Amino acid sequence: MGLAASQARLLSLTARMHDIEYKAQKLQAQKLQMANQSQKVYEEYEDALNKTKIQYKTIGADGSAAFKDATVRALVTATGEAKSDYIMHNIATNQMYCTQAQIDNFTAAGMTGTEDEAKAFAKAMGYEASTSYQNLYYEMYQCYTSHGNSTDEAFIAVDGTPDGTGSNPTADEAALFNSADYLTNMINEGFIVLHKLTGDNITSAADEVNVATDASLQEVADEVDLKKAEAKYEADMRKINAKDKKYDVDIAALEQERNAIKTEMETLKTVAKDNVERTFKLFS
Repeated sequence: MGLAASQARLLSLTARMHDIEYKAQKLQAQKLQMANQSQKVYEEYEDALNKTKIQYKTIGADGSAAFKDATVRALVTATGEAKSDYIMHNIATNQMYCTQAQIDNFTAAGMTGTEDEAKAFAKAMGYEASTSYQNLYYEMYQCYTSHGNSTDEAFIAVDGTPDGTGSNPTADEAALFNSADYLTNMINEGFIVLHKLTGDNITSAADEVNVATDASLQEVADEVDLKKAEAKYEADMRKINAKDKKYDVDIAALEQERNAIKTEMETLKTVAKDNVERTFKLFS
């Protein structure tokens, strides 16, 4: 091969080498992107692993106990299954989630915050001497006054018609009250405080409780969402691994071609050097 031809071939190989290096860098960047995507997929799966839901105990006709997913509506309204109903205090909005009957008991007792009114409320709830019911009255009274002495603003009747009138919930609020995710998230974030109503005329409690202290409640892994997350995680990882393997094959092919070009370029440089040396010898 002549000197001119060798130089042309060398320039062509150099250009190809630059092209290979650019493609290799691009593939490496795509592999890094796959690694980031893999981390994101794992984080989504980890979130599902950590996701829980609140459940409440029900007693069947045969006396057997079972747990169902808890919602605001299921716990506040009489379901015929729960042994106790609850009033919830949303401390984020300073509102109480009650039944309309409980709101009516508060209104009928009087709304000036006196001890006699607290006792009247406790009596309407089941036991006049109940300290816990009286304390619940004062808590409801605090919400009432903080909302400008408005029962419509301070209380939401969970069992009311979802039209947003009076103490009735809006359609959006009613949807949240039927959502197990909403209740679980609000409790776990500390935005909802539970007051359990026994109404048994013995303890007559309206005590503040939580999932850890109330035997009628439990927090469990969300198995349904977890199975969906597992299936999605496995499918996403299969796609990522397939792409990653393809990138490895492509990078290996480019590296092989790069080595071949590098060898040829070294050969051409040697040939060119020899040609120059022979030329100089001819004219020396």
